Amino acid sequence: MIQISNATKRFEQKTAISSLDLNIESGVIGLVGQNGAGKSTLLRMIAGVYQADEGDIFIDTYLSNTKQAKELVFFLPDDPYAPVSSDIKAVFEFYQIFYSIDKAIFDSLITKFNLPMNVRISKYSKGMRRLLFIALSLSVNCKYLLLDEAFDGLDPLVLETVKEEIVRICKDKEKTVVVSSHNVTALEKLVDKFVIIHDGKLSSDGDLDSLGETFIKYQAIFDKQCNEETLSKLGLNILSYRKAGSLHNFVIDNKDNKDIEKALETLKPSLLETVAIDANEIILLQMALANKEDKHHEKA
Repeated sequence: MIQISNATKRFEQKTAISSLDLNIESGVIGLVGQNGAGKSTLLRMIAGVYQADEGDIFIDTYLSNTKQAKELVFFLPDDPYAPVSSDIKAVFEFYQIFYSIDKAIFDSLITKFNLPMNVRISKYSKGMRRLLFIALSLSVNCKYLLLDEAFDGLDPLVLETVKEEIVRICKDKEKTVVVSSHNVTALEKLVDKFVIIHDGKLSSDGDLDSLGETFIKYQAIFDKQCNEETLSKLGLNILSYRKAGSLHNFVIDNKDNKDIEKALETLKPSLLETVAIDANEIILLQMALANKEDKHHEKA
């Protein structure tokens, strides 16, 4: 288990990670948040690249900056290093100096990803380079894999193959994989749990069912005049609102378990029905909720 306890990391006047508490257990974990939320900094702290200014991070009871902890973790940054003028063989041999790598798995993935062996990495496209380092990551004999924006630039069809391999190897080799991404759709049907970081803090974590359990999305046509302010004045916590013609689309966070439809009946709806919320929207709504709570605290 990765245990993060009251961890804080500052860079000059900016606090990138603030008093963060989080436990990461087995499985595939999706780390999401807006640009600048602190995702990359957090992964570097777990990997021992950065040391927390306050608090502690433990990897299976070892402090993250110790040799024992670092032997358990492989961190793939968004721009991984490759020796100058190297091909696949040279990349493998370089990383083999520092890590135990399963060559059979590596060769199998290189073949499956259809990567040319005798071409310099500098000639690879962005997506091909990503695939090479994903293959390397999944071949390293480490318990914890930290993949920072690893899916950026991948073709959608190739991405599905990558996700299948992550799930398979995670299960077969009992690895824990933490994948950060700004693309929530890419993580859908891959991760067991989402961790949402907002402004350097843990906003929320859990599977999609738990993250979206208090959100209700409606589409409606009202006989009475209505806008977002009207809905808010009914005591409803509006997370998103859009109007197209006479059709209102809005999402309510009903953690207070209000009788929403009774409130909406005062607007004389000629149409009122709930709509399914997809994974991407659930995560975006959680981010919107975090922003809303921040503004509320600032006013208070």
